[in-house]
Amino acid sequence: MGLNDKFVKALNRTIELAGTPIRVRYYTPIYDDVYDEATQVIKSGADVWTSGVVFSLNTKEGSSDSILVQQGKLINSDKKIYLTGSLSLNGSQNMVDIQIGSPGDLYTTIEDGGNVKEVQGLPVYKKQFVRRLTGDLIWSLFQ
Repeated sequence: MGLNDKFVKALNRTIELAGTPIRVRYYTPIYDDVYDEATQVIKSGADVWTSGVVFSLNTKEGSSDSILVQQGKLINSDKKIYLTGSLSLNGSQNMVDIQIGSPGDLYTTIEDGGNVKEVQGLPVYKKQFVRRLTGDLIWSLFQ
C-alpha cells in the first residue's frame, strides 16, 4: 500500500470517527412526454450509509461561503458536508436525497455545489453543499 493509499484511508477513517451517520438514497428520474413536463422519480439501488462531517455555512464577510450566498447560489440555512471522495453524488443520471442523522432531516444536493479533492488522481474527500427538503416536496419527490 503506497503513501497515497494510506493517506486516503486515514482521512476516510477520520471522517468516519468524527462524522455523523448519513444515508444517501439514489433515484432515477423518468420524464413523461404525454403530460407537459411531468417527471417522476423511482428509487434505484440500495441505500448507502456512510459518515460525514456536517458544518453550517461560514457567514463571515469575505468567506467563500458568504460570497456564494451573496451570489444567490446558497442560502444561509444550507449546510456543507465533508464525505469520502469515492461517493457519487452529482454528475450522473441519478438524483439523490441525503439524510443527516438517524433519524434525521432530508437534504438534496445543490447543483454544482460539490467538489472532490484528489491526490495524484485518487479521490480523497468531497465537499458537498446541501439544502434541507421541506413540506410537500419531500413526499412528492422522495417517498
